[in-house]
Amino acid sequence: MTGWNPQWDSRLLPVQPGEDMIRALRKYCLPLVVLLLVAGCGTSVVQSPTGVSGGAKKRVLAFAGEQGPMLLQVSGEPFQEGKGETAATSARILSGVYPEVPRGFTLNPAIAGAPQFRFRIAFDPPASTSPDQVCAASAQKPLSYDRRDTRQTLVMVFCRQDISIAAVEARSDRMTSLTDPRYRNLLLQAALEMFQGDANDTGSLGILEFDPKPRIKLNPFEGIL
Repeated sequence: MTGWNPQWDSRLLPVQPGEDMIRALRKYCLPLVVLLLVAGCGTSVVQSPTGVSGGAKKRVLAFAGEQGPMLLQVSGEPFQEGKGETAATSARILSGVYPEVPRGFTLNPAIAGAPQFRFRIAFDPPASTSPDQVCAASAQKPLSYDRRDTRQTLVMVFCRQDISIAAVEARSDRMTSLTDPRYRNLLLQAALEMFQGDANDTGSLGILEFDPKPRIKLNPFEGIL
């Protein structure tokens, strides 16, 4: 390269003492600030064990997402806009979050790619409510609710029929409107956490076969495989 002088190439300059530490601080300061802000807002997001390993969760999500839009259902009415608008807003927020679900989320079972696979969001269920109970809820078997004035709980579950594949529980300060930006942030945190690896999920519930579709079997001697 004409005119190149190695003495003036910043890539070749020696690193000054302390620069590595400064770079490391820059790398980790922003995530730390985010965590502190979340903690300060009284928000917590944790996985609920379902018995499915992290890798299997994503494989099932990818299989279901290949079939078309993912069905989304909501239980409870925590916001002044009502259940219908809560579901529609949640579907818009979640669409585009998962590369495995390229066609996003829908509220219409008729256009869902594989309606036996669905996301269910339950607001303010009792603490004893299991992910499978959220999946099995229906008009004939509605969930009960434990609504508090200052706190709210969001339980989101990825279901195959009545079986939970992945689940997460998020708690936050009470919000009254979908226009509150904290709801979008809470839902996105929950969505991203739900398919992370979890040491509590040992894979006792697993997908045995993907051809032509995932199958889940119940072994009466060994539990759910």
